[in-house]
Amino acid sequence: MRTPTFTATSIALALGLAATGLASCSSSSSSAPATTAATTSCSPAALSSATGPIQLNFWESMPRANGDALQALTDKYNASQSKVHVNLVVQTSYQDTFTKVTSGLSTGQLPDIAMLTDTDTQAAIDTQAFMPVQSCINSFNYPTGDFLARALAYWQVQGTQWAMPFGVSGPVLFYNKLAFQKAGLDPNAPPATLPALVAAANTLKIKGQGGLGLVLDPWHLETWLATDNQLFANTQNGRAGRATKVVFKSAAGLAVFQNLSDLVRNGSTTTNSIQGAGRYDNLLGVGSGKYAMTIDTSAALGTVEQVLGTGAYPNVDLGVAPFPKLAANSTGGVEPGGNGLWISKKSSAAQRAAAWSYIAFLDSTASQATWATATGYVPLRKTSAASPSVQALWTKDPRWKVAYTQLTVGVQTAATAGAVVGPFNDVHQAIADAEASMFVSNVAPAVALNSAATKADQVIADYNSRLGF
Repeated sequence: MRTPTFTATSIALALGLAATGLASCSSSSSSAPATTAATTSCSPAALSSATGPIQLNFWESMPRANGDALQALTDKYNASQSKVHVNLVVQTSYQDTFTKVTSGLSTGQLPDIAMLTDTDTQAAIDTQAFMPVQSCINSFNYPTGDFLARALAYWQVQGTQWAMPFGVSGPVLFYNKLAFQKAGLDPNAPPATLPALVAAANTLKIKGQGGLGLVLDPWHLETWLATDNQLFANTQNGRAGRATKVVFKSAAGLAVFQNLSDLVRNGSTTTNSIQGAGRYDNLLGVGSGKYAMTIDTSAALGTVEQVLGTGAYPNVDLGVAPFPKLAANSTGGVEPGGNGLWISKKSSAAQRAAAWSYIAFLDSTASQATWATATGYVPLRKTSAASPSVQALWTKDPRWKVAYTQLTVGVQTAATAGAVVGPFNDVHQAIADAEASMFVSNVAPAVALNSAATKADQVIADYNSRLGF
């Protein structure tokens, strides 16, 4: 699930101020050459030779029920051995976690492990505060073949694994089967493409069943491009080198903007912000009957089902379907979203190795099965997906399988791995502003798309320049 954080300017300034406490930024800080992974040790010997319980502080960003599930896993890890003790330090949001990380760059007040959202990847690399977990993978001879390739790939930059995925999700289509039936639509055949989504929303609205509730999340643009195997940024989505500009001003990008414009202009869709009190109006609208469908993160499924289980929304028979791809002939796939686990350089050798031990536990077959069935996040391992508990859940309620399946279909490329951009949140803001101009001021899609690309390129250039690139 993606949430907005602070601006590129504040990130760049924080990184610049921290230069006195860390190695100064250079072009090598984000290029992630293979030798970088060996510059900070992650040795099994450091863990085995340590005495007494090694204390680890883990800054985590999970809300409510998901936080309870993480605490339960952590308690299990702590009880399973006496060498390491993990202390969860709860932050209010991904934004809060990364804000504290950047504040700690100059003071040294950093966690041993940090949970950061996917869009903070390049900025996290730029801090030079974290060691690539590739060092641990190499030293511990840790096999990764069981992981979903696309989930693992998001946190790989130039062949180096910088963080390990943990809570991975993807956008899915939530819809009310009862509303589809009343509108004469097949509830077992939800829209599979963006044009079909436009058509279904229009039919639902005409039939008095509500249309589409659309949260203004630029993540959707990225994902529609990925489903068409189209890049979001240059240098192979920032994976072959530092991203210096966006490349979504294309036929595929225009198709997304045009369809979104059509959705709002034909009156079948109402939008709400991704921030503030109205953040979940799209989901609540499906419950109240205002909307028949919406797109949101699969990580919300557990909470949504809890709410529906109270009986407060008796007129909803919830369907969950894959994120509608851009076009019927699109051969890409849904990009992953969610969070990765990062290991701090400032920690001792024993703490770094202990941090890896804990991360490996969280990403184990058993833990990922437990995590997935408790939260709605995707099981990262194929063996976790095949476990009795996950299979039983998927058999009982196939809706929980949708997000997993859509990460396994389509080609595996830089486009489907997702983009890595330093000032991602300001880039997202440029896209959100452009989309809002279409919806509010009737700006033509081509003009809005050009504006989004122009502003995004400028914030990327400003960010890179502040860091000396």
